[in-house]
Amino acid sequence: MAYPIIHRNHGEKPATDAIPTLRLVQSGRSYADRLLEPGFPYGEDLLQFIWQQRLFEQHALRTTDGRPVEVLKPGRIQQNSGPDLTGAELRIDGQTWAGTVEVHLRSSEWNAHGHQFDPAYENVALHVVYEHDAEVKTRQGRALPTVELMSRVSTDSIALHHALMRGQGFVPCANLLGQLDPLRTSTWLERVLIERLERKTIEVEALYKQLHGDPAETLYHMLARAFGLKVNAEPFGMLAHALPLRTVLKYRDNALRTEALLFGQAGLLHVDFVDDHPRQLQQEHALLAHMHGLRPAPVAAWKFGRMRPVNFPTVRIAQLAQLLMRCDGSFTALLETDTVAELHHLLDIEASAYWTDHYTFDRPSTPRPKRLGRAGADHLIINAIVPTLFALGRLQGRPEAGERALHLLEQLPAEHNQLLRSWGQLRHSRRHRRPWPGPHRTEEHLLHPPQVLILRHRQPVAPQHRQIGS
Repeated sequence: MAYPIIHRNHGEKPATDAIPTLRLVQSGRSYADRLLEPGFPYGEDLLQFIWQQRLFEQHALRTTDGRPVEVLKPGRIQQNSGPDLTGAELRIDGQTWAGTVEVHLRSSEWNAHGHQFDPAYENVALHVVYEHDAEVKTRQGRALPTVELMSRVSTDSIALHHALMRGQGFVPCANLLGQLDPLRTSTWLERVLIERLERKTIEVEALYKQLHGDPAETLYHMLARAFGLKVNAEPFGMLAHALPLRTVLKYRDNALRTEALLFGQAGLLHVDFVDDHPRQLQQEHALLAHMHGLRPAPVAAWKFGRMRPVNFPTVRIAQLAQLLMRCDGSFTALLETDTVAELHHLLDIEASAYWTDHYTFDRPSTPRPKRLGRAGADHLIINAIVPTLFALGRLQGRPEAGERALHLLEQLPAEHNQLLRSWGQLRHSRRHRRPWPGPHRTEEHLLHPPQVLILRHRQPVAPQHRQIGS
């Protein structure tokens, strides 16, 4: 069953956020015209999204049998088997319920799908439908409260939502951005930036606590994960845990030992090699691992498939070795610089000579220097240096560090990143040309699937001043 909860006061309202509103400009017949036909002409996924994002008229909401309904939490759409939304909280006729929500185009689909026999649907707190055409019950015979949305959803908004959900462009809403007020767009983009930094800050703060408040070790872990890109971020994180910064920095004046520690702790020196270089690395690692009591990370975690050879973890580890050899032990230079140009200079690194004609051990290739490059440096700045600087500013009560982090982001060029480049083409004022990681967050978390960018039916709120380190 759906179990009542009593910890909320009846006058309490759920917290909501607000973002700008997009309106559909109709010309001729549109998707909205199809809504005049019987039923709901789109898929159930759109109706689920409308419910989750509260894109319907909520005033005086009632069940089909007349009981008042207040949506405290609409729930979260889930893709596994079972009810469509989990974690919902609803007040129905004065009683607060926690449970799941099932969404159908018509009420009768509950029985058509066999939910009346399925115990997984016993805890459904509310049945949300576009059209109510049948009374339904759960497996134990409980009459299911039902809300009908047919008269509560704006037809032009549904058409807009449908178009955005089916958008095929890099930014599905690109042709609608011109309809937004530039100030409100800028405010939203600013919020996206802060959201990404907040998400990264949580990651950095967790590492900082786990690493006993060591800023240098924290940055080392963030840099290692960034070197792994998306595919090998986790294995690089395991490598950082298997090889403390203080240990590897003891040998930063010795290239062979630095590489030996990194490749050995990565678990990549466990086979019989032909080339002299990996064999020397094996010997050095065996000695150093015994000396420092080191245990390698699991080798099975590394991924080489379906990526450019220049991004193979072997090449990236060799580049990380060069960066560690250039650092002073506290990473002071990386965290205290004021300009991206200085960071580009510090990150101008190239893997050792062996890797000029290798991407992996024992497999010669066409000679090519394995430089990190400007794009690689920008990736480290965006995903490691700036988030760490921002988080440390908060953790250490230094708001100027957070401001410096934002200043670094504003200096980054867009030409090395397809996400930033595509968004840069859409910005319609100089203020919108910031190539900071907001578009990373936007593309990955607000635009896929594209309906997440649909801007809600809520009044815009006054932009809040950004506060760093609070």
